[in-house]
Amino acid sequence: MKYKDHSLILDALTALIATLIFVGGSLADGQVLYSFQGKDGSNPSGNLVADQAGNLYGTTEYGGENGYYGTVFQLAPPAGPNRPWTFTTLYVFDNTGDGARPADGLIFDSKGNLYGTTSDSNAGGYGEVFQLAPPTATGGTWTETVLYHFQGNTDGAYPLGGLVSDEEGNLYGTTDYTVFELSPPAQSGGAWTFSLLHEFTGGTTDGTSAHNGLVRDRWGNLYGTTLWGGYEGNADCGQIGCGTAFEVSPPASPGGDWTERVIHFFGVGDDGFNPEGGLTLDAKGNLYGTTYSGGSPVAGGGTAFQLTPPNRSGGNWRETIIHNFSYSLQDGAAPVATMISDGEGNLYGTALFGGSPCEYNGAAYGCGVVFKLSQPDADGSAWHESILQFFQRNLGSPRQPGASLLLDSHGNLYGTSVDGGYDADCVVDGGIGCGTVFEIAR
Repeated sequence: MKYKDHSLILDALTALIATLIFVGGSLADGQVLYSFQGKDGSNPSGNLVADQAGNLYGTTEYGGENGYYGTVFQLAPPAGPNRPWTFTTLYVFDNTGDGARPADGLIFDSKGNLYGTTSDSNAGGYGEVFQLAPPTATGGTWTETVLYHFQGNTDGAYPLGGLVSDEEGNLYGTTDYTVFELSPPAQSGGAWTFSLLHEFTGGTTDGTSAHNGLVRDRWGNLYGTTLWGGYEGNADCGQIGCGTAFEVSPPASPGGDWTERVIHFFGVGDDGFNPEGGLTLDAKGNLYGTTYSGGSPVAGGGTAFQLTPPNRSGGNWRETIIHNFSYSLQDGAAPVATMISDGEGNLYGTALFGGSPCEYNGAAYGCGVVFKLSQPDADGSAWHESILQFFQRNLGSPRQPGASLLLDSHGNLYGTSVDGGYDADCVVDGGIGCGTVFEIAR
């Protein structure tokens, strides 16, 4: 899985949750569109994408007919009222050179091809970038093509995050210790060209372990986060560092080198540490993200932050904490996915824990939540958090949402949960249920 067990505050959190009393009733569960059963895939940890017909596409990190290596799936909207969504497995990975363990979601191109990454976590390889082409005739099969096999050298290894593309069809992504570009061939059927844009070095001046994808601005700059590296003065992180936010900029002239710059070091104060999710970019150039841990000493469940760009070239970015998450029955904790925004600049995201006191690895961490962070009013008031969904420990309910959300034109949200759903033990991380696809209607 992309996320990890966080044991630094286990004892304190268990005691805290045990003493909390929930005021008011919880929201009803979001509608479960599909519950995975193992052979059709299990433990989806990536975001969903949609086509113009409203079909949803995603990945599962585990499961499939081959048992262990993950799938790509489609969910088609109901044909009429009170009808179920139609589930179709588009591809099953079998770790025979085609990849294994897609840990994040997909992107489309203009021709309807899907692109994604496989992490090869515990599967003997270093990861792949793949394309899934739609069938040429109705009812045909989708065709998978591996565009690049990582070698575990200076090219990188274990791409846990997804991809972003530019207007020319180039793909950009991260591995555990690199930022890369894949350029399409000049002629159909040719080989894609790999370019190393940056190799992380860790230490006090750089980050390491980029576990999520990138966001690209209109000038071609790429932004992302690293889980570790940077500031080493925080006792919770030690010498490995508390993580960074970074920018990778294209060369000033063709053929030049890309330039990486760390725009924020986490853990210097109470701004949180371990930013596992990626960054969200608004029209003004502000970046928004989350940290998995830390923040306010009272809350300790991670943070949501804003990074404001400098007023002049080469200046410093300014960080503002817009929310402190807590391991409580009123909030979420441990956000691991990239937030999304609507047309008004409000942010939506998931937190892996918090809310109803589900047990996870023997502790009452909570089942997770879906949250909204509303923009401050014109009078300068603070950002406001609303919990849109408290997931429950009921049988069949989604649990542990670990991926970004999808917002449709009607304001409905779609997402995936790593656990919950079908009443079966999928073994992975000891969760009950193989995961779900859910909808939260506006």
